[in-house]
Amino acid sequence: SSDLFSRLAEFPRFVSSSVAVAAMARGAVSLLLPLLVVSAKPPTVKLSNGVEMPMIAAGTFQYNSSVAYSSVKAALSVGFTMIDTAFDYNNQDGVGRALAHFPRDQYFLETKVPGCGMDGSSKNWFTCYNDTKKDLETNLVQLNVSYVDLVIIHFPPAPAFVTRSCNSWSGGCQMVRAQWKAMEEFYKQGKARAIGVSNYCPSCFDCLKGSAEVFPMVNQFMFHVGMGADDMGFISYHKQHNIQMQAYSVLGNTPWGGHANKHILSGNTTSTVAKAHNKSTVQVALKWVVDHGIPAVTKSASAAHLADDLDLWSWDLTAQEKQTLDNYKFFGGTPSFACNSADIQDRKSV
Repeated sequence: SSDLFSRLAEFPRFVSSSVAVAAMARGAVSLLLPLLVVSAKPPTVKLSNGVEMPMIAAGTFQYNSSVAYSSVKAALSVGFTMIDTAFDYNNQDGVGRALAHFPRDQYFLETKVPGCGMDGSSKNWFTCYNDTKKDLETNLVQLNVSYVDLVIIHFPPAPAFVTRSCNSWSGGCQMVRAQWKAMEEFYKQGKARAIGVSNYCPSCFDCLKGSAEVFPMVNQFMFHVGMGADDMGFISYHKQHNIQMQAYSVLGNTPWGGHANKHILSGNTTSTVAKAHNKSTVQVALKWVVDHGIPAVTKSASAAHLADDLDLWSWDLTAQEKQTLDNYKFFGGTPSFACNSADIQDRKSV
């Protein structure tokens, strides 16, 4: 739960009537959350099919169901209009319980299905199509909704992590096409307003050449301060092919590290910019991403921190600050750990 909720929960210790004060605390939560609401909704980007997607989402990665519940409820209460979750986060029951408190048209819901062979629900690499169909339906049940706004394939298929690209000789392309067929059918049935992928390399998109009836509308990948603005041409590739980018790990988090990168959180470059605008380094990092036209996924269990994360459009980076952040380099990896550098830089036509 958030720090705000924790402090309120401790309040009854200081008074004689725990029952009466517990009721006061619950009332205080309802009074305090509206004070944190941002008046204007976050801006949106238009996907290739015309669907409007918010520029910032509240994520649920690494949360258990109870924390996912409180975080999602807090996020929507303070003004977020988009929630990001996934089948293999194993917390969608909590996300669904939180969403039930809000009208369906008040939020944009994004979820994911595992890449072929990347999760226990898809054990057989040769049953990608049926496994993906099952996972797509399971998402709806877990989230307790009749449709999602966006569903994406979480990773390229398992062979891509061996060859560091998608290709036919490893079976990767065949799996990409099988999964995408299930995604297209789900989309055509009206159960998703948009469909996309995550961590896909140019070679994975090439696998869909000539077979996809609906091309991926979104690719979610790692993008943060310290990676450069577009050193590898990966950003340009997506713009060229009208694929909307979306950024995860915007604070340099890694699955194995589990925390924000120190260069972003307390480094001199981000700290100097933050001080100039009386903002946090987290806000600077988020601002840099969205200023590149790339929607960001952030997360927090604190309502106050979530409200701060929304304050990205009331101020502007100077041209010099943006250039400084563009040129700041400390990250030596690629936007997707499923891709090698040569694949990232290969901008072949789809």
